[in-house]
Amino acid sequence: MIRSPCNKVCQLDFGTGWCLGCGRTGQEIQNWLKFTDAERDKVIEECPDRLQTMGLPPEGDVEEAERRAAAQRLGPRNR
Repeated sequence: MIRSPCNKVCQLDFGTGWCLGCGRTGQEIQNWLKFTDAERDKVIEECPDRLQTMGLPPEGDVEEAERRAAAQRLGPRNR
């Protein structure tokens, strides 16, 4: 089984380009299965800092990530 930080939120933050659920970039998500274990470990290590940069807890917060994802989909008028 391949390690992954995915928590099934899967919505990129418009400001940072990082996934609101796990903190990976779209490219990292797309190429995850092609990465070596070392490459995946490096990304997994960076994800908590990325989540914190977006104002989320480093271990992730699925409910908040889903709320932000829904707000992005609705646009600025509906936030």
